[in-house]
Amino acid sequence: MSFNAYQPLDHEIAIPFRGVSVRREQVLDLMARSGFFVYLVFIFFGTERPFDVSLQDQVVPTSNILNQSLSLLFLLSFISLWGKLRQVVDVVGQEKFLALFLGWVVVSMAWSDYPVVTLKRSVAVLGESIICLAFLLRARWSSDALRYLWIVAGVYIVLTVASVIIYPQGAIQWEFPAWSGLAPTKNNLGQISLFSIVILMSVVAYNRGRIQNALHYVLLVLSIVALVGARSTTSFLVCAFLLIVGLLVRLGALSGSRKVAVVYTTIVTVTGVTLALFVFIFTPDFLAALFGVFGKDMTFTGRVDLWEAVLAMTLDRMWQGWGFGAFWVMDGPHLTRLFQQFIWIPNQAHQGYLDVYNQTGLIGFVLLLGMIAGYFRGVARVRTRQVWFWLVIAILVFNLQESLFFRPRHIGHFLFLFSYLALHTDALREGGLKTPRAGPAYPHHEAPPPVES
Repeated sequence: MSFNAYQPLDHEIAIPFRGVSVRREQVLDLMARSGFFVYLVFIFFGTERPFDVSLQDQVVPTSNILNQSLSLLFLLSFISLWGKLRQVVDVVGQEKFLALFLGWVVVSMAWSDYPVVTLKRSVAVLGESIICLAFLLRARWSSDALRYLWIVAGVYIVLTVASVIIYPQGAIQWEFPAWSGLAPTKNNLGQISLFSIVILMSVVAYNRGRIQNALHYVLLVLSIVALVGARSTTSFLVCAFLLIVGLLVRLGALSGSRKVAVVYTTIVTVTGVTLALFVFIFTPDFLAALFGVFGKDMTFTGRVDLWEAVLAMTLDRMWQGWGFGAFWVMDGPHLTRLFQQFIWIPNQAHQGYLDVYNQTGLIGFVLLLGMIAGYFRGVARVRTRQVWFWLVIAILVFNLQESLFFRPRHIGHFLFLFSYLALHTDALREGGLKTPRAGPAYPHHEAPPPVES
């Protein structure tokens, strides 16, 4: 029996499975979608009060009732997987690398200096994976999530622009000056604005009526305004990179071959990220000088020195790392020495690839690279159009300057996790990734014919 046989026939009614009633399937479907939507609201808006400068660049959210209540969403989504064990096994069997990474971070408790912190962060990432997987297995296609994402992103952008107008003393970082809006910092707002642009660009192409189309375009314009207002150099550079990649995809599309477009894009993205990583690790001063023309100082606001220091502190734990989430614990004695050199008290390496290596060692870093390579390989093989492809590219580039990978309750991390799992659930509905699919790509609102086993 194919993977399709387990999926709902439409958005409202699920077929009975082994005696499970339609009513129960409808309840479980509602639980999965509700858990996903509510969690989206939390990761966009956060669980702390806005306009609080003490929360800037916070890596590990503080304990409060809202943070603790998010665990209920993990449980809700886990329950909604009732009757989906076969599909979960199929997804894990196909993707492998995320499952191995999650297993590795749990094992890292054994050598972590702060095993409780490692356990909490491991459970948080596992819970977020469950929320994504529950929604994807209950939805018809991964693109069903667009309706939730554009609504949440749109409301966030509108409130952000409104906050700048109504409460500028709290919504603007006057030392730059730059907008921060509802986000802790201007860089956070830049990231969210760019993600919102990508999401809204994915929905404006489809005719859904004049009023809704007009609303989409208004929100898109406001997202661009928020991106410009944030004045985040990193976000501007990522946006420019996306435009270049988009041009290559367009050239591939003009050639009449979707595969050519995907290959071009994959080569450019992988080559660019690989070269940038090489320069960051071995000759960071050269890249700092190159980017100085874009408004960054010669050390990326002190980041180059920080990368060198963090890398040096990881060399004696290069295979296993410090333990997941165990390095950036603010009362750690190893950080006391680090803070003597960096008086601005960093709480992340501001380099996602380095933070993964620092926390999970070379083994965890290789598993991350396996996820990335597997994603691009899968995109070239599936027929279902992956609207999340652009989010993945943006996040990969963002991580050259910010730490977004595997940061619980961070929008960048959650979108990367969802995009990765979305590819594999869509692929399984087509019959798997073992062989490339022939024929044209399917738009996200159409479904390919079932694949019989």
